[in-house]
Amino acid sequence: MTNHPRDDAAPTEAQWRALLDKQACAEVMMTYCRAIDHRDEALLRSVFHPDSYHRHGFRGPSSDPSRASSPGKPGDFVAFALEVLATHVHTHHQLGNIFVELDADGVTAFTEAYFTAYHRMRAKGDPLAAADAADVETSLWVAGRYMDRMEKRDGVWKIAHRVGTTEWTRREPAPPRVDGALADDQRSLQSRDDLVYRRRAELARPDKPVRA
Repeated sequence: MTNHPRDDAAPTEAQWRALLDKQACAEVMMTYCRAIDHRDEALLRSVFHPDSYHRHGFRGPSSDPSRASSPGKPGDFVAFALEVLATHVHTHHQLGNIFVELDADGVTAFTEAYFTAYHRMRAKGDPLAAADAADVETSLWVAGRYMDRMEKRDGVWKIAHRVGTTEWTRREPAPPRVDGALADDQRSLQSRDDLVYRRRAELARPDKPVRA
């Protein structure tokens, strides 16, 4: 066992700020996953700066709602993602290793986050299925990394440029659904009807009303 010298010095203000900035960047990544899995357009747009650029499945603006979109011709990454997600029964994104390197300017960070994402794809015959859908619902796993340049503007960290890499994928017929065995309030939903959006009310203590 290695003995490390004790450092009883209190953290400096700069060290506290760095910890807070790194946590804020990590929460941007987690918010992205929540928005994707619940197809929450407003929340998804909230993690990108207006001039953010994307290179992950889509190459172009990350979030520019002023750009026209039509089926098969998304104007930005958000429109692209929502169109693709509609062809899935549900998705589940998880983050693993997260690294945040803060620049000396205090308002720029370069991040790397490992991810594993599960997608249950709709089958041929489902009106929302993709054009290349299989005869049965399909499980697709994708693992890779999100690499971002984040910037803090007006005190708020958001993604200014994202590049995604893919390490491996796996595709196979999906197992039977478990939805029918779950109570209504225990099903994960691809919308703002999911429990997470009303968790404060659902989990509130009877003797402590939830504040609006």
